[in-house]
Amino acid sequence: MKDERTSSQGGPLRVAVVGASEVGKSALTVRYLTKRFIGEYRSDTDMLYKTVLQVDGVAQPVEIMDTSASCDESSDAHLQWAEAFVVVYAITDKESYRWAANTVQELSERRATASVLMLGNKSDLGHLREVEEVEARTLALTHSARFSEVSTAESCAPVAEVLDGFIKEVKSQRNSNQGGGSPKLRKISVTKMLGSLIGRNSPPPTPMTHLIILDKEERNKLQTPMRRLCRPCLRPAHSLPCSPHTAV
Repeated sequence: MKDERTSSQGGPLRVAVVGASEVGKSALTVRYLTKRFIGEYRSDTDMLYKTVLQVDGVAQPVEIMDTSASCDESSDAHLQWAEAFVVVYAITDKESYRWAANTVQELSERRATASVLMLGNKSDLGHLREVEEVEARTLALTHSARFSEVSTAESCAPVAEVLDGFIKEVKSQRNSNQGGGSPKLRKISVTKMLGSLIGRNSPPPTPMTHLIILDKEERNKLQTPMRRLCRPCLRPAHSLPCSPHTAV
């Protein structure tokens, strides 16, 4: 099968958002791309967002995979697909931090050249904190990962600042690796695997974002029928009383 992964400077930057359940991965991704906060999401699907962002004043294609499955179920697929990782945990959930810590360690061992951001979410719930910032920051430093704490629910500006900076770093890292090639990824057509794009084009500086939904079973079969989405909600229209919202 032809390898359609693009390693050139003009190709899409591929970022996987990983973490335990209910840490806010989907909320974080949608907050960053749309500035909206939506608290409820499907938990059994991977979602791929294809967008164009401004990085150092230049339009840069970016693909962000909002993952749903646990590390045991799909780590190999995500590890081989992405060149950068946002590892999310909730500061109110010690178990989610352990999940994140194990993942950061795994990435340092298996994908040493990848850019990694360890992100503590729900910083607005400090009174329920179970993970101290210094502990997480020290762990990230040990594995040469970036670190930050944010509140996806509270404000979009800090989220945008952190992720803009990380994506800028990912692009810089790719440019510095041009001589030796980009990190090794599995030879598979991600576009064919994930299916057809859903959405409308809109020119920069407003991000041009397409959403693709991939069910676990369909991912394993490399088949993905299209699902109708409510454009304002970015959720399957059949599951919502979306009127007068418009499905895409």
